[in-house]
Amino acid sequence: MTQAGGPANSGPLVRLAQPSSTEPSRRVRINVGGRVFETLLGTINAAGKTSHIVKTVTSSPVSSEVFVDRDPDLFAVLLNVLRYGEIDHMIERSTMEKLIKEAAFYGMLDNLKAALYPQALDGIDVEKISPIIPNGMDYPSALAAASDGSLWVGHGSKITVYDWAHRKGKTTVTELSTIKTLHRISDSHAAIGADDFPGLHIYDAAKGIHTKSLTWVDNDDPRVYNPGVRAITSNDTQMFASFESGQKLDNTILIVDREKYDVQRELGRQNGGTGHSKAATSLQWLTEKNLLLVGASHGGAFGYSGYIRLWDIRTDKQVWDWEEPHYKNPRIEQRDVFADIVANEELSGLFKVSINSGAIAMADLRHLDATDPWLTLTETNPELEETAGGVDNKLMTYNKQLYVSRGGSLEVWSEVPLADSFKDLKEKEYWETSFRRNFVDHRRHVTDPITQLAVGGDRLFVARKEHQAVEVWETRRAPDWAQIYIQCRMADCASRV
Repeated sequence: MTQAGGPANSGPLVRLAQPSSTEPSRRVRINVGGRVFETLLGTINAAGKTSHIVKTVTSSPVSSEVFVDRDPDLFAVLLNVLRYGEIDHMIERSTMEKLIKEAAFYGMLDNLKAALYPQALDGIDVEKISPIIPNGMDYPSALAAASDGSLWVGHGSKITVYDWAHRKGKTTVTELSTIKTLHRISDSHAAIGADDFPGLHIYDAAKGIHTKSLTWVDNDDPRVYNPGVRAITSNDTQMFASFESGQKLDNTILIVDREKYDVQRELGRQNGGTGHSKAATSLQWLTEKNLLLVGASHGGAFGYSGYIRLWDIRTDKQVWDWEEPHYKNPRIEQRDVFADIVANEELSGLFKVSINSGAIAMADLRHLDATDPWLTLTETNPELEETAGGVDNKLMTYNKQLYVSRGGSLEVWSEVPLADSFKDLKEKEYWETSFRRNFVDHRRHVTDPITQLAVGGDRLFVARKEHQAVEVWETRRAPDWAQIYIQCRMADCASRV
């Protein structure tokens, strides 16, 4: 039987089913400030079921248009964040401020953060983004980065807080003339010190309030007076501060309760009469080893000298000691002294850079009992062989890479990805050629010396002499082509419904 008005021999008419209110392929229309956006519910759902935008859309009738009295230009950016998980990192700071507020309103802040965060930092594939420039005329003298990519800057007597998006927060004036060392204890508190100002000082940098000051006191020893702080580090429960008395001889490490900020005890007190007993200039907590790495490098009338030690704070015993110049064993005599040291537990490596030669050496933390534990890293490319020494050379490690500053240049040493490098750490062995050297900066002749290095949240921060700006380096996120393909497929399917 032929239905009136229909073609001959046709079957019964079937109405295509409309997508349900929760179907990801359902098209939704959102009017933002008079500008209509059409997208898929699956795209909006990327903001999360509890977000304001998802609740608003899903609670409205299927065929209705949702109206939101907000900025349409900013919503367009956020909608693309939901679609592709990407954003233009070169957005102006004023626009970024508004964008973050809009993302918070819609419940898309986590999506925006994920889009803004870079890929895992890779020193051979980094580029500069917008710098951080603190107020005032003081140059950055101390940097402290966190795992979310935020940065606290010590400049002159001040601490300025920058959040994960590098928005400027509170600036706090301290009693120090120049902050020489800055350590973040928590999301709100910092410990600061200087070698020319007595005491360790705790500040609530988020509120700009002084919390407490601590100092090294010994009423039975008149040589302990006006002790300054040379280095600070911490573990989950304790803070460690290297103190040096005003006469630059007697020194110790104070162990401080991280919550109450009370001094618990001293560690490794020395009289400082020789180069191998002066104040520690470097402290680092080794989480997996549960050890405190202590290093010192000092210059004097007869040259430089230093030491590297590992302390077990559970027993207050020294478990390893290395001195430079090293004369204890004539077979491994070393006259060159290190400028800086750092440990990387992922590589099980202790690294040092020498003052005179500029050579990079590595000691395997698993084999420190060897007669000579040091392995000098060798670059096989003749164009990259040349190294420069210097007392101000600095080291930093992150993501199994070693960053080295030499004057104004910054280089990165990376493990060569051979088959042996992917072995379990227990089976891995290192050789002189296990690491390769590359330059971070593309400039051939850099004249402004690097004074500070910090890393956190896959961002590298660099301060230079007499520069107010702090450079920010990161590895840009590659396009997620799989996600883009899925979005395009969903849009194509929706167009045929």
